[in-house]
Order: sequence, then structure tokens, then C-alpha cells
Amino acid sequence: MQNILTISKISLKESLRDKIFIGLLIFLVLFFLFSVYISTLSLGTVARFIENTGMLGISLVCLMVAILFGLFSLYREKERNELYVLLNRIPRYAYLLGRFLGTGYIVIIFSFFTGAGIFLLTWVFGDKLAPELFWAVYWAILEFTLLTGIGIFFYTLGVGFTLNSLLVLSVFVMGHSMNEAVQSFIALGRYGSEFHLLLVKTISYLFPNFDMFDFRLAIVHSEPLPKGQIILSTIYWFFYTLSLLALSSYIINRRDI
Repeated sequence: MQNILTISKISLKESLRDKIFIGLLIFLVLFFLFSVYISTLSLGTVARFIENTGMLGISLVCLMVAILFGLFSLYREKERNELYVLLNRIPRYAYLLGRFLGTGYIVIIFSFFTGAGIFLLTWVFGDKLAPELFWAVYWAILEFTLLTGIGIFFYTLGVGFTLNSLLVLSVFVMGHSMNEAVQSFIALGRYGSEFHLLLVKTISYLFPNFDMFDFRLAIVHSEPLPKGQIILSTIYWFFYTLSLLALSSYIINRRDI
């Protein structure tokens, strides 16, 4: 456990000193300014528009964090031959879990910064207090740490950075599309193919269901959030992420690096 925490702290310090971190902060500030400007041109309420745009910003920033900090740093360390030095001193699984935890810290930091910024903008420019926005922060942390785990899994399979990034993006899109695909096949009824419906259902069970973490409409419309769904999404995240990391640890221990 000590090795995992040590690697996670090193990963966090490296990320905070990285120019990419500063670049993402600048992007975040520009995104806030863009949200405020666009909201003044909208026909609807300013607060609702800022909330909608802000939650899109949380997803966009955290997606970049998962790829740039969760994946790029892994491959960069390998190219610099730093990986081999570390693996001579600590177990492989500890390195992998430490890197995952370190990326999780960065996801939490950017999720909170974005959520707090949108909360303040909604309050100042939209005259609305929206503490429920921090639920969006919570689900963003679950969603994008899970996505980081998927990227780490592909990394242990020996996939290159470019292909890994594309696979992660594809899984992210599919994870937000499978429910609609299943519902579409069900709606076709007898005109649809049972084989294709079974295939889509099977894929939807294997791939992560990111719709489990999507409560944006409820947050924007200030609807009560179902406690059962909150608990279910948390349990789903825990076991899916745990399974991914366990499988990744097994694979990296078996591979020649």
C-alpha cells in the first residue's frame, strides 16, 4: 500500500509541475469567459444556460485529464526509460494502481475547480444558487476515473498511445449511446432483428454504461435526485473499476516489458 501511495504522490507532483496542467487551467478560464458571453446571447435564462454549458465543460476538461495525465504520462515515462527503473524497485501492480490514483487526484482537482467556477458564475450572473452542481462534480469524478481505468487496461495490452486515446474516446461515446441503441431496437418490435438486439444488449453489458452517471437534466431543472440511483451508480463504479484494475494488474504482471 505504501508503494501505491508513494507513486500516486509522485504522479500528482509531476502533473502539477507539468505545462499541460497550466494549459488546462488557462483553457478552463477561457471556457468560463465563453460560457458567460454566450449566456448573455441566449433566449432562455442565463443561469440555466451557464449550468448546461458548465456541465459540458466538466466533461470536456475531465476527458482531457484522463487522456493527457492518465495515458500520456504513462507512455512518456516508458519512452524515457524511467518505467524500467521504477519496476525494479516496486511491484508492477503498485506502479499501475499508483498511477491510477495519481490521475484520480487530478480528475478531482479539475472537477472541483470547474464545478466551483460554474457555481460562482451561476450565482453572480444568473442570480441562482445551485449547490446541486456539486453532484455533477461527484459523477464526473466517478465517470472519468472509470475511463482512466479503461485507458490503463488498454495500456497493459501493449496498445500505443494514439490508438489507446482513440479507443478510450470510442468507449466513452459508446458508453453514452448503448441505452439509446437498446431502446431503438426494442421500439422496432417484430420489425427488428432479435440477433442484433441480443448483440447490442451483450455489448451494453460488457462496455461501461456511462449513462449511470448522467443526471444533467435533473440538475439543470432542480429536480430531486433519486437516492437509489446515486447509491447504484457508486456501487457500479466501484466494482467495474475494481475489476478493470485487477485485470490490468494481472496482465502487466504476466507481460514482458
